[in-house]
Amino acid sequence: MTAVDWIGAELTPEALHLWVAVAGRVPVRRAVPLSPGDAPEVALASARLQLSNSAVRPVLCCGFPGAPTRPLPCPPLAADRPIADVAGNLLLPDLVQPAPRLVLPAAHALRLAGCLAADPGFDGVICLPGPLSYWVEISAGEVTSATAAFSGALAEALTASRWFAPQPAAADAIDLAAFDADLPHTMSRPERMLRMLAEARALPPPAAKARLYAALIAADLAAARPWWLGRRLRVLGANAALYARALAAQGVPVTEGDAEAALIAGFALAARVVTK
Repeated sequence: MTAVDWIGAELTPEALHLWVAVAGRVPVRRAVPLSPGDAPEVALASARLQLSNSAVRPVLCCGFPGAPTRPLPCPPLAADRPIADVAGNLLLPDLVQPAPRLVLPAAHALRLAGCLAADPGFDGVICLPGPLSYWVEISAGEVTSATAAFSGALAEALTASRWFAPQPAAADAIDLAAFDADLPHTMSRPERMLRMLAEARALPPPAAKARLYAALIAADLAAARPWWLGRRLRVLGANAALYARALAAQGVPVTEGDAEAALIAGFALAARVVTK
């Protein structure tokens, strides 16, 4: 493959995710599984050889050890060049909130930059659900503050545990009517969350998954109420549809976005910065 514009890499605990841009498009997406002890730098070097024979292109890395940080408040995308590691890859910075201390990963900073590029006048909150759900306040083009909850990681751990009987045929199913019915129980009384999770074990898989997600998302929303009540709100990421559904049930207008498209837009913006 030639004429590569840029390669984007996001390191997660399970995999190295890669995007390759060619002539303004992203025709190549790849996830390289990682085992405990695997060196992400080695996996990236191998993937670079397979993905491109072009010698000149920025390789933009999120989540790698040794990445720089930038303190809030700040724009989501830095105007200066990222740190280069020994292999020539560019390590994009995480954003750090001093108090309460919170690290917003570089990949999320790029997603925010992608959202703002599409809607430069956005003032409000962008919710980024995933293993951690981040609620990020945007004002005048800057990330001003953020908060996070462990709801997604808890959902993944519980559904994979022996405490929830595995039934692969129904693993992805969720009873949305049950989700809607269960949501108010924890929204009104967040202290009921653990009981709701325990009760989910006795339900059929689609209803069990509905109760589990309803309890965790409702507890997240109850804790983050100041972040979404009366605010302009956008949500994108894993389980964004469930978050949007839960917020709509509270009478909150919400726009659901495409997390991957926002990340790709952020990578493209970062590539322009480093190739000026």
